[in-house]
This record gives sequence, structure tokens and C-alpha cells, in this order.
Amino acid sequence: MGVKTELAIKGLGKAYELGKKIFKPKQKTTGTGAINSVKPKANKDSAHKINLAKIPGRVQKIHAPLLASQDKTLAAYRQINQKFSGAKKTESGISKGKDLKD
Repeated sequence: MGVKTELAIKGLGKAYELGKKIFKPKQKTTGTGAINSVKPKANKDSAHKINLAKIPGRVQKIHAPLLASQDKTLAAYRQINQKFSGAKKTESGISKGKDLKD
């Protein structure tokens, strides 16, 4: 590149910087304070939807101990059936394919 080309490129860069200073974008917010968060206004419909969404969790929380004890009881029942049928006794009470006798 020649000296004239380099000077032209530098001149364009300076013109670009000058244009940025003249046409700088306006500030979107005023002041230096932080933007306060705004809580959404809940109407009857949205409150109802929130309550409906919470129901499955409540039901699961109530019935979890019952289901756990039921699982233990069913596993014991299946183990007894395995004992009577002569199959290998497993923790879950479910016979695996490799343990089945012909």
C-alpha cells in the first residue's frame, strides 16, 4: 500500500469516530438509580391457575408415605410367591429372565 492509501484509511477512521460522537444514541433510561422490580398483578384467573398447579405436589406429598409402605408390602408378597414357585428370591420380588427355571 502506498502512503496515500494509508492516510486515506486513517482519515476514514477519524471521520467514523467523529460521526459516532455527533450522532451518539440517546440514553434509554434517565438518572443513575436502579430500576425497581414490579410485581405482576394477580387476578382471580391467574391465582386460580397457580393454585391448580400446586395441587399435584400437595397430593404427592400426602400420599408418598402410603405408597412407600405399599411398595414394601407388595415386594414382600411377590417374594413369598417366588419362594413358593421355587424361583430365586430377589429384593423387588420380580423374577428376572436369567433366573427363571425351565
